[in-house]
This record gives sequence, structure tokens and C-alpha cells, in this order.
Amino acid sequence: MKNLNIVSVLQLGELETEIVERKGVGHPDTIADALAENLSVAYSRYTLDHFGAILHHNFDKVSVLGGTTEVDFGNGRLTSPIRVILNGRASVRFADKDLPVRDLLETETRRFFSELFEGYINPQQDLDIHWFVSSASGPGKTKWSTGSRAHLFAPRNIAEVKGYDRLFNNDTSMGCGYAPLSSLEQAVRDLETTLNSSATKQMHPWLGTDIKVMAARIGQRCKFTICLPQIARYVPSLEVYQENIAAIRTFIEQNLKTCLPESEIFLWFNTRDDFARGDVYLTAIGSSIESGDEGIVGRGNRVNGLITPLRPMNLEGVCGKNPKYYTGKLYNVAAHRIAEHLYQETRGACEVLLVSQAGQPLVEPWQTIVRITHNQDEKRVAWIVEEELARIPDITEALLAKTIRLY
Repeated sequence: MKNLNIVSVLQLGELETEIVERKGVGHPDTIADALAENLSVAYSRYTLDHFGAILHHNFDKVSVLGGTTEVDFGNGRLTSPIRVILNGRASVRFADKDLPVRDLLETETRRFFSELFEGYINPQQDLDIHWFVSSASGPGKTKWSTGSRAHLFAPRNIAEVKGYDRLFNNDTSMGCGYAPLSSLEQAVRDLETTLNSSATKQMHPWLGTDIKVMAARIGQRCKFTICLPQIARYVPSLEVYQENIAAIRTFIEQNLKTCLPESEIFLWFNTRDDFARGDVYLTAIGSSIESGDEGIVGRGNRVNGLITPLRPMNLEGVCGKNPKYYTGKLYNVAAHRIAEHLYQETRGACEVLLVSQAGQPLVEPWQTIVRITHNQDEKRVAWIVEEELARIPDITEALLAKTIRLY
């Protein structure tokens, strides 16, 4: 295939040192990512249902800003609302029909927060939504433009909807992925998922959702710093707070010993706690978004759910981007899919980078770079890559069905 570069190396994926981070579902950056993606899905589904096409939009600049709280052992409450900055662009009209864009997005925002913090916030009272969504066209449109660019935010028919006349990249960008996950990467991702599961919350109702796991491995020594918010209504005293940390330490130690049986485990929890001064990670709703912290799309977990600075990764904020043709979203998902497919077929570690040129066909990257270990069948590798690139348009449907998680 055109522009495929297969690079064979002696060793891949076997790091002597690793840094692995995961921000939990209640971390402000993860909240921003999840909200942006939910807005994109809601908007896409609406326009598909009503007009048969995903209209032009992007909500990947959404941010959330913390409110204020009063918190004490045994109780906590929001004293000023969480602020949500709905920022981005969206088509507001199709043919002769106006879209209820603001109502659609604000309703989805309140639904999202109500579900995420069920029983802890009133979405009407505790959210302050600020509206900055526009329909201003980006650079490139002139008075002579025709086709989808001429009527980008108010197409007159489906032929003028971007991505339906021709499926081209919207940007010059890059997506990357690798496989397999290391044992530490898998352990970090699984640990946060377990801690934020409904089963764990039933056993430990005091445990909030703004959990962060940071791990560093040097050889077989794995060191973890874990941030665990406690929900004030379930913590009547400092003694109970300390007992909760001790109980969850035992739970986490058992979990990590199962995941990392050959490793020496070291654990730290809530390292800013100062019991003598009364400084503890006590919250009203289980997340720092309640009190001053902020979250912005793209600052959290990458597409594989992790932050791994010693692995291939980029700075794309994939959540909230148009799922039809936005390169920064589709190429990151596709790169991980290609890497996983290659690993399943060859059992060899691999890295995949897809680089686009704006305006060129989406399924034909400007450069495709695949790094593999020696002794792999390069013809088989090329066939798998070509097969997965042809399937990039299928990613759209999976994103709208929410069978792909991006954070």
C-alpha cells in the first residue's frame, strides 16, 4: 500500500522504567472529556435522526470550573454552583429547519452531571452553564466557495454536509497507538476501574469518584501514589477517615499483588493529608470539581485510558470532535485498533503512527509508520494495516453506540 513504512527493531515494549497515570471518572479533566463526548454523541444522534446526516460540529474545547463547598465530618454541601463552559461550534440549520442546539446541549449537560453525581447534586441548582457555541466558519471559506465549505453550518441538503460529499481529513494531524499494554499499565487501568465500580462503592460508600492512580516502576519495584476522596456524609470523624484509608489499603494491596505477582509494591495515599492541621481529602460530592478545581478536554487520559509519557502518545483532545471525519479523533482510535490487531495476529509488540494531510482521503494517511520486532511477516503486517484503514469509517458508528471509550 501507498505510504506504508514498516520499521523492524530488535526490541519493543520492554521498558526498564515506566510512568503510568490514570485519572478517574470523577477527575475534572475526565469529566470534561466525558461531557464533550456525550455532547457530540447527542448532537450527532439528533441530526442523524432528523436529517439523515451528522452535521458539522466540534465540542472539544469544553471545560468545567469548580464551585465552592462547606465540608465537615458528617456533612458537606455545595455553596456555589459548578460552572460549565459549553464552547465549540455547531451547525444550527439544515435546509429550512432550525436546530434547537442550545436546548439540546444544555439538557444533555444536566443529564450527564445528574447521572455522574446521582444523589449529590441538583442539576438545576448546582450547575451554572455558560454558552459559547458558535457557527463561525474556520479559515478557507471565501465568497467563491462551493460544496460543503460554502454552507458548512447551514447546509441546504445532504450533498452540502461535510463528510458526505467526500470523506476527507479535516486537519493535518497525527494519531498513535501501541500494543500490548504492559502489566503495570493494565494494573493501573484495572485498579481505577475497580475502585470506581458499583460493587466497590457498595462496600465503601464513602469513596468518591475523583480517584487518581500514579505509578512508577524501576525494574520490579512498583510505587503507587493514589488519591482517594472521601464523601463527608459517610465520614463522621477523623478516626473513621483514617480507618477508611487502612481498609482500602488492604483492598488495593490484594488487587495489585494479583495483577503484579512478581513485583515489589509500595503504596502512598492522599499525601497532602495533615491530620494535625485538619487537612484531609474530604468532599461533599466526591470530586474536586466541587471546589475550585478545573477540567479541560484533552488534559486527561489518552484513548487507551492511560497517560504514558514513555510510550507513543500525542496531545490531541479527541473527545467532542466530530466522529465522521475529524482526524484527531479517528486516527487515534484507528492506530490503537491496528496495533491491537497486529498484536493478536503476531503476538509481537508494535507501535502505530498515522499522519494525515488536511483535505486528503481519510482512509489513506499521508504517512503510516508501523514499528515491529524482527522476524515478523511484513506482507501480513501490511495486509492487516490496509484492512484496518479501510474500516476507519466504521469507527463512527461505534462511537455513536458508545462501544468505544476514549478516556
